[in-house]
Amino acid sequence: MKYIFLIISLLFLMVGCGPVKSTMEINKAEVEIRMAYRVQASKKAPYEFYKAKAYLYKAKDERSYSDFKEASLFAQKAVALAKKAKLIAEKDQSGLLEENNIKLERDALDNRDESVDVETLNKVDKQKLENKKGEVKVDSSSDDLD
Repeated sequence: MKYIFLIISLLFLMVGCGPVKSTMEINKAEVEIRMAYRVQASKKAPYEFYKAKAYLYKAKDERSYSDFKEASLFAQKAVALAKKAKLIAEKDQSGLLEENNIKLERDALDNRDESVDVETLNKVDKQKLENKKGEVKVDSSSDDLD
């Protein structure tokens, strides 16, 4: 008789964990989506951002039907996509800074040497952007830049 009471009490405790876990996951997803929104992920990584919001909506929907396991899974997917959107948005911001630096260097070249033509400047800009992306290409016509 003692064992039956113990088993029943353990079952009640396990049932109580589902709503708590799914609610915690949903709250975590909401926080991650807000953080992604603050770095403008809705504009810079719209696919990931809005998919995360859709997963969050679905997680809340599943929780309303007391399907806590599915709610937790959808909330975890929302968290992962929100983090990915945030990362993409942060990388894009650093990319914008790099492009601004290239423009400043280009302006400095324009002010310093009026004999440099636009085609040469475009080659320099392309090479810097490729180096930034990690795609270093060896150009045999690099002697034209000197």
